[in-house]
Amino acid sequence: MNNRPIVITRSRVAQFGSIVGGAALLIGIIGFIWQGSLTSFVIVTLAVGVAGLGLWAVLNPQEFTGFITGRQVRYGTVTLFSTLLLIGIVALVYTQLQRSTVTLDMTQNQRFSLSTETLGVLRRVTRDIQITGFYTSRNLTTRELDDQFFRLYEDATDGRIRRVYIDPEENPAQASRFGVQQDAQVYISYLNTDGTEVDFNTLARVPRSGAQERDMTDAISRLLIAGTVKIYFEQSLGERDPLDTTSEGLSGIHNGVQESGLVTAALNLAGLAASGGDIPADAATVIFARPLRGLSEAEIGVIDRYLQRGGALLLMADVLYTDDAFLGESDLFNQYLWERYGIRALDAVVVDTASSGTTALDVVSAAVYTDNDIGARLAPDEGISTLFRVARAVDVNIDSAPPNIANGRVIMSSPLSFGETNLATLGATNQFTFDEGQDLPGPLTTVVWSFHQQTQAKIVLVGDSDFATNGLALSPQGNGILFTDSVAWLTNLSERIQFSPQAFSANLPLIFVSQQQLDLITFVTIILLPGATIVSGLAIWARRMRQ
Repeated sequence: MNNRPIVITRSRVAQFGSIVGGAALLIGIIGFIWQGSLTSFVIVTLAVGVAGLGLWAVLNPQEFTGFITGRQVRYGTVTLFSTLLLIGIVALVYTQLQRSTVTLDMTQNQRFSLSTETLGVLRRVTRDIQITGFYTSRNLTTRELDDQFFRLYEDATDGRIRRVYIDPEENPAQASRFGVQQDAQVYISYLNTDGTEVDFNTLARVPRSGAQERDMTDAISRLLIAGTVKIYFEQSLGERDPLDTTSEGLSGIHNGVQESGLVTAALNLAGLAASGGDIPADAATVIFARPLRGLSEAEIGVIDRYLQRGGALLLMADVLYTDDAFLGESDLFNQYLWERYGIRALDAVVVDTASSGTTALDVVSAAVYTDNDIGARLAPDEGISTLFRVARAVDVNIDSAPPNIANGRVIMSSPLSFGETNLATLGATNQFTFDEGQDLPGPLTTVVWSFHQQTQAKIVLVGDSDFATNGLALSPQGNGILFTDSVAWLTNLSERIQFSPQAFSANLPLIFVSQQQLDLITFVTIILLPGATIVSGLAIWARRMRQ
């Protein structure tokens, strides 16, 4: 076996020092650009680089001097500085992209830009808002799609609206704090005065539907008016409980009202009447959800003073088989409504064999007047209908309305319907037949509205309360729409939020750079390409030196 001894000379050690020093120096520079600071790793590699080059200079000063002043270096200096300049430019661009929101809408009609209505709402934003999205790793595509849209709001408000994304599986404590129940849920809220943390008193979930821009802008609009609109639920007349979570309760609409940024409270009308008090001045609307008795003169006086101040009422008058029924035809309050506002309830149950559910007493809206804000979104022909169980007929005096009163119908039954007036028999046997001259021929009205043009008082009268209960509020779709749009009209929310929805694409129409794409671009342009160029140059230099 031919064993050749390994000879360690000054030139070999110097050559080793030059290679290790140059490589370490290059890694240190790249590490500094990549991490943006002098970390421990960067400091160590730079120190190794300087030590290696120093060792080369000490052990082989002639070669080191020749490298510094030689012809290859003079020619290579331009390449080196060009490479470093490229690295610097790319690093600068990368840093700016990281800190900026970059969007570009290249469609001719600006289809993927925020609408004029949205921009008008965003101009009212004076406090920092955070959009918080919860997405698991399985829903990154949805997050990217949402991000292209949310960044438009951030850009339009110059950063007043910011976006934050959290993985609920990696941070279950935060998810629990927000009340996250499923993947890809989005919340909106104000930030605290120092701008560092979410103000959970203003937290609201953003609904997800096909009208993405409308949903987000409506949520921001509600946030802007949060705490300024208060809804009272009357609770002294045996009404349905807004906190009851059973199918007969109203907890669903109550929570929906609060989620919309409105404040809710209970009202004791009987107590106010007994003490000579008034409905609070901050009451935007008072909801009467199926009172079980008629009102006294004192109670009517409390309501009258409230309406004279421009108050608003949502009255849900069910069919009651008692002598002292709420809004009975001889009831004092029913007479008050007819004389002052041209609307009233009738002692008749709507029976509709042509437009009904399980029985003819489950009345489905057959006709809707869409010339008002209450019925504008209801469309029976398109499947957006309401369903009333044992509905009560109501009436409106349009042709001979009282002075300063504008009123009208919202929902009617079919022409084949009739109003059963024999309530005693109906309540005892659940039997009904049309009796000529006694029962009311159809079509019949089930929802009416009235507006006092001088005092600005508003009233919506619905001949049913079941439609707003937990069991029916979401199905059919029209039930929830009827309630929310009635409240919106009564509280003037429909005037505060004027919005025309604008469609957004479900793909990626906006040109933007995500964090993952930035990291890939950085690796290729700052490390891979310059590194390959420098390594190739060093290899060529080393080969020529050996020659």
